[in-house]
Amino acid sequence: MKHLRQYSISHVGLKIGIHQFHYEIDSRFFKEFEGSLIDECKVNVKLELEKKETLFILNFFIDGTVKVICDRCSEAFDKEIFGDYQCLVKYKDERNPDLEDTDELLFIAREDAHIDVSGLIYDYINLSLPMQKIHPHKSDGKSGCNPEVLKYLRVKEVKEESEDPRWEALKKFKSDN
Repeated sequence: MKHLRQYSISHVGLKIGIHQFHYEIDSRFFKEFEGSLIDECKVNVKLELEKKETLFILNFFIDGTVKVICDRCSEAFDKEIFGDYQCLVKYKDERNPDLEDTDELLFIAREDAHIDVSGLIYDYINLSLPMQKIHPHKSDGKSGCNPEVLKYLRVKEVKEESEDPRWEALKKFKSDN
């Protein structure tokens, strides 16, 4: 957890206004999070923290590359990511101590001297990844996936289509009409 200390921002001495922070995220960052699916990356995170009287507005700008596994051929490739995210940080109200954090709103106690943004950076980088990770096409328009794996997948598709008896039964209904 020593490595994550640099993501803890001391807000007590900050003046009201906009403050900028820059982080270079690599594999050491993700090793601090148990069960992380990201092993290798080179991501730049620019954070604009706007301090106001009663809240903080955190704007994250994420840009970089993450090594991911292709969902089609299971080979690793570098996926470019980018994203802009905003989070509000407010002080807990003493009259209502049961306030809970949401995706866009975090609460901190007035006594807390730091805002830890490591969890937010982790979440936002993961959110920047697409749901389906497939090799991009090459410059000649062909798939970037391993051609041997694609050949095997095409053979399996053809076998499954021709061997499925349900299709034959459905074709009978089609020809009857």
